[in-house]
Amino acid sequence: MTLVVGRIKGPRIAIAADTMLTEHDKPLPFQHGVVKSCMLPGDICVSFANSPDTARRAFELFVQTYPNGTKYPDVVEFFEQSSNATGNDYLVAFTNPPRLVKIIHGRYIRSISKTQWIGDQKAYSRFREYEARTHPKPEQGRAINAALFADEMKDCPASDLFSAMRNIVSNRSIASVGGFVSIISNRENGFRFSAYSDMLFDWPKDKPEDYSLALTDRIAFTATDENASFAIVQISPGFMNLNLVAFYFTKAEKLFFFYGKNNGLADQCQVFQNVPPSKIYETLNAFAKFDFRWLLLVTSPRSTNGEVDTSRIKTPGNQFAFFCEANTFPKSPEN
Repeated sequence: MTLVVGRIKGPRIAIAADTMLTEHDKPLPFQHGVVKSCMLPGDICVSFANSPDTARRAFELFVQTYPNGTKYPDVVEFFEQSSNATGNDYLVAFTNPPRLVKIIHGRYIRSISKTQWIGDQKAYSRFREYEARTHPKPEQGRAINAALFADEMKDCPASDLFSAMRNIVSNRSIASVGGFVSIISNRENGFRFSAYSDMLFDWPKDKPEDYSLALTDRIAFTATDENASFAIVQISPGFMNLNLVAFYFTKAEKLFFFYGKNNGLADQCQVFQNVPPSKIYETLNAFAKFDFRWLLLVTSPRSTNGEVDTSRIKTPGNQFAFFCEANTFPKSPEN
């Protein structure tokens, strides 16, 4: 099964999905997963639930039929027909104007909701619980996560979707969802994968297990033992509308690169071992044989090697100790 959640906020759209595939009801390893969202001609992004094989063929047929994209009614009709023929469910995102179309059992499900989803009902119910903070996170009492997004547009819902989806993937009691969390968001000229770094910090020593973090709490977070240097990073190409994405474990220095045939569904994965952060860019380009201008921000949580000092927090808020291991984003222009 799977879970895909899309959301519109003003002119911005974001789509979050897991990458796990199963065989005989057992989850396959990370590298045998698939990125369940595919960017297609016409500045649309289509996500699927059910069969990756029939979804890949549907996406290939769409590109053959509409190599330059097509009108909104044609897109909806195409995926209604595909859903009816294959049994796949689809979530179609349009960037300009922003729209989300949910297609189930061959039919467009009309809704005024700004959030749409496909996949496992149980997983989505838990997703909503995580968003409402009515269910403890998987690392509750042991660690607190902080996700750093590099360049999302103002009011983009990407980080909000990620904050809930990461917990679904980490929660082993939700067997239908797992792997990595892919996040895609729109810009003015199409869609692109986000660049994020999801870190784990130590649980505050003086806080109970049911503690819920508030951004106004004066707490300085560091990371020791299993949390130290641990982060999961999503890496995006610098060009728009490319179905290429990489995920990286900082502590293990392990790099997973997902790609597809002819910029189609990213259902193939190459794994690289012992890749330091400074070598990610050239490792990806050497394999792809092209410079995709990778956008990456690799950060890792660190220890202060001493007592945590909150005296430097002049106003209410959190403080996080982390180190930037690699960054390909250009500097902000000076005023």
